[in-house]
Amino acid sequence: MQASDYLRVKFQSDRQLSIYAQKGMNAYVTETKNTLSNIYSGMERASWYASCLIPKYGDVCHELVTEEKRMGLSIASIYRYRDVIGHMLFLYFEMVVKDTENENQDGKVQSLTKTVSGHLANSQTGKSARFAIAYALSTGLSTSGIVSNIVAERIARKSPYAILALQIFGIDQKAAMAARKLKFLDPQYYSILYTAELEMLYYFVEPVLEEMIKNVRMKLINNFDDLYTQMKEKYNV
Repeated sequence: MQASDYLRVKFQSDRQLSIYAQKGMNAYVTETKNTLSNIYSGMERASWYASCLIPKYGDVCHELVTEEKRMGLSIASIYRYRDVIGHMLFLYFEMVVKDTENENQDGKVQSLTKTVSGHLANSQTGKSARFAIAYALSTGLSTSGIVSNIVAERIARKSPYAILALQIFGIDQKAAMAARKLKFLDPQYYSILYTAELEMLYYFVEPVLEEMIKNVRMKLINNFDDLYTQMKEKYNV
């Protein structure tokens, strides 16, 4: 099962199961490390909602409610895209390609383009080749066992219906914290995901992209060529 498929199945089943959560507990319980972590995060987020009862913390309450609405939009986006994980990865790689071209019109990624297209291209053909490479890389990553395991690990678990709501709330909390972190770490990519109504799903690609984002921001990776090489070496795609 691919990474995006895990998200579809998980969120669909969670939303359906939550309808029946009030009907009782399942006697059989299998708890994992991620389950406990999600429950804790759910309790943490629930406690934050206490701010809604205090007028002077109205801005905190507003932010929480906004994040819940954005999470709903992001979940809907899981079904709008055939491969939402791959699309999110492509949006980042596409951004790096465009930034590279803006910084260096001569094309710092010409060696990669030459390898793929057979000639140096600093025209529209070269740009198209780089976008094609970015798409192939994002697709390769999203369908890889490594990325699928990352997503599955963050969402797959079984638990009593009585604590299901906290687990769902816990994923919302982790997703919100990851989105806030990305907004600070890379405002441009955050803005791209926000426009696509995907920023609350960044949590599921964070383990794959965070190191690369930091390296790009610190100029340890200067172009898409370097990023492509490092991603292929690290994830063997």
